[in-house]
Amino acid sequence: MKYMGGKNRIANEILPIILKNRKPKQYYVELFAGGCNVIDKVKGNRLASDKNEYLIEMWYELTEGKTFIEEIPKELYDRARNEFNKKINNEFTLAEIGWIGFMASYNGRFFDGGYNGNYKKRNYTKESINNIKKQIDSMVGVEFSSGNYNEVIIPDNSILYCDIPYKNTKQYSTSKNFNHSNFWKWCKEMTKKGHEVFISEYNAPKDFKCVWSGSIKSYMKAGRSEDVTEKLFTYEWGGF
Repeated sequence: MKYMGGKNRIANEILPIILKNRKPKQYYVELFAGGCNVIDKVKGNRLASDKNEYLIEMWYELTEGKTFIEEIPKELYDRARNEFNKKINNEFTLAEIGWIGFMASYNGRFFDGGYNGNYKKRNYTKESINNIKKQIDSMVGVEFSSGNYNEVIIPDNSILYCDIPYKNTKQYSTSKNFNHSNFWKWCKEMTKKGHEVFISEYNAPKDFKCVWSGSIKSYMKAGRSEDVTEKLFTYEWGGF
């Protein structure tokens, strides 16, 4: 699924590190699941959570066999965006608003970058729909949850992967006012409780260890790309 900041391009590099010590039946948990471009490549017990309830409802219904409209004209997009902005769902369900917003918004920005429409004979909405269709089978069996990362009920001794809102980058509606300091403290607490925690970011506090880094092209800025160094961090607690 096309999603701002999605990790599809690096998933096959970071997953062997994240899953290195995974035990049979151990849960793999994503607390900022987004486009699910990493969890769709994992087998076994899986839990996907995200603060965006529209996103989670959409994913849940897709894995239950629900199909959504594939022609999304701007007039329909605007009606769904109006309900999203007003936090109502009179005409559309939460899942339908999620579908319209993610499939038809520019660059997968969910009502933030405007309607994607057609450009130079490319149908971006159709491309987005075709991409997510390829994921559905691999997402069947995933358990879903919606809410803040620190409110999710996590199975004991899980592997947690957190693709958080990056510090000092543009924040979107569901990630505004994200408290990075509290998040890093929470990671330490989760590690002490027996979870393995891995975090994607550009930088981390000094007591977190970088276990992978790689240069990729970022398209976060409209009209141009730039080289950035993605990093994967973890916290190692000595038990004292």
